[in-house]
Parts: sequence; C-alpha cells; structure tokens
Amino acid sequence: MRFAAWPAVYLLVLVPALLVLFAYAFRRRRQALAAFVARDLAQRVLPAASDRRGWTRALCVAGAAACFVVALMQPEWGPGGQELPLRGRDVIVLLDVSHSMLAEDVAPNRLAQAKAAARSLAMAVRRDGGHRLGLLTFAGRADVHCPLTRDYGLFLKRLEDATTDGVARRGTSIGAAVRQAVRAFGELEPGYTDLILISDGEDHQSLPLEAAQMLSMLEIDLTTVGVGDPNRSVPIPIAAGAAGAGYLVHDGEEVRSQMRSGLLVGMAEAAGGVYVGGQAGPARLDQWYDEQVAGKPRREFPSVTNKELAPRYGYFVLLAIVLLVLEMIMRNARGSTA
Repeated sequence: MRFAAWPAVYLLVLVPALLVLFAYAFRRRRQALAAFVARDLAQRVLPAASDRRGWTRALCVAGAAACFVVALMQPEWGPGGQELPLRGRDVIVLLDVSHSMLAEDVAPNRLAQAKAAARSLAMAVRRDGGHRLGLLTFAGRADVHCPLTRDYGLFLKRLEDATTDGVARRGTSIGAAVRQAVRAFGELEPGYTDLILISDGEDHQSLPLEAAQMLSMLEIDLTTVGVGDPNRSVPIPIAAGAAGAGYLVHDGEEVRSQMRSGLLVGMAEAAGGVYVGGQAGPARLDQWYDEQVAGKPRREFPSVTNKELAPRYGYFVLLAIVLLVLEMIMRNARGSTA
C-alpha cells in the first residue's frame, strides 16, 4: 500500500481537534444546564445515556473526517490488472562523447548542446508515448549506455551521466558506432527504427558512409545532428568547465577541432535520411520529432499488464458518507424522542 499524495496526512490533526471541540461543547452544555437547574435535577434532565449518544455522534463525525483525509492522500494497493496495448517505434540516440565534444565554439560546449538536443527529443517521445528509447555513447569505442526502454526517466538519467570521462578509447569512430548500434540493441525491426546520430562530425577512418549505406539496406532510418560551428576551428579543453586547465596538445602543438557538417550530411544522404544542424543553440529535436517521427508507422509490441497500484480512495469516501449518515440518524432519533 502507498499514498500518492501523502503530504495530506498533516490534515489528520483535524480529527483530535474535532474531538476537543466536541468535549468543549459537551462541557459548556452541562455548565449552562447547571446554571438553570439544581444539581440532582440535572442528572435526570441530561442522563448518562445522552452523553454516550453524544460521544458516539462525535466519533462518527471525527471518523468521517479521518476517512476524507485518507481519501485525499490517495491510497493505492493491489494491481490495476489492466492490459496495456503498446504501439510504437524504437528510437536510438547515438551520442558522441569524444574529447572534441568539449570544444566551446557553442556555449557552454558541444556535449552540453548535444545533451540538450537529446533531452528535447526524450521529452517529445514521453508526451507521445509508446516508443522505446535507447542510448549509445561512443568515442573510439561504442557502448550501450541505456538499453531500449519505455522508462523515460531512466533514459534521461543515463543521458545526464554520459561524459567524456568514461571514454575507454580516444578518437572518434562514427562508423563503428553505427554498426555497434545495429548489433547491440537486438533485432531491430525494419521500417520501425530511428537512429539519431548527434556528433561534431569528426571521424578517424571508421567508414561512416559505408555504415550509413548499410542502414539504408536494413530499412533503418538515420537522422544526423551536427553540433558546433562549422565556420571556425577551436582548441579542445582538457576537462569540461575546468578553469585554467588548459587545452589538448599533441607533439607540442595545440589540437584544434572544427565541426564537419559535410560528413554528417553525406551520411544522411547515403542512408536516405535527413541532416539537422545549426551553429548556434541546440537542435530542436522535439520539433523534428513532431514533423518527422510522430506520423510514422508504429508496430505492435507485446501487451503488458499494468503493474501500477490501483487507486482505492473511493472506499474511504464511501465509509465517510456512511458515518455521516449514521450521525444524522442518531441526531434525528434524539430529536424525535425529545
């Protein structure tokens, strides 16, 4: 059992407060009665049975208030048991986490822009629902960072955790990443899979165009997203956000990086896909999703049973109403016998 709105528990202080008010009211009534009749006569005018009936009514009202508060806390228990039909696509993000993605030709750096683009895509998929999201990060080697899942919160967490610090091999192998994505995520359904490659386009002879052509033959859609400024080269910081840490140097010379949109455009054309780019700000992949993916055919996934707990607040509302009706009956019975 759990409560979806447990902060409402603080309203339970109303229950003892009501009992205190009833006790005060009973005492004031006895004091008022004592002011008009003799003490021995008061016992006959207001017998003990009347006190018991009064407290019973008070407990009914307090119990009803407690039930309403518990209902406001939205108690849940037991499985919902609802079969959920699932229709959607597999959407896999290939995120470049090579050291060149730390370049600061876009603010704050290319990797942060790439994450912002992937995050906007995840939010659009979450709104639409049904699709599975996966994340593969790559530099010199590619690794599955998040398996295909409908747990969009997990995807977003794994996305935030992706950094250049976890790179096992330096360099950038875009072609190897594409081929690894086809192998690592199991059997991808032709016509129902979208790969989104987010990179600055730098590659170290991994045959990316041939990998894109392979996707075309497999009927897997490819969208390439360029991050960085294609019009200038910039040094590569040794670490993201490390003030004064310096820049990468090779053979005594400062290493510079320039976003290569030409490769990304060529890959998109080879795969029959599209290129999304822009030198300022993150690509709006939520808008791209609405225009390019939302209307695509979706395949049927195996139905699953809803494992969410079923809401049960109705029981407490019903019990509260029963207690209030009982209190009204006792109050009317008292009035009729008076």
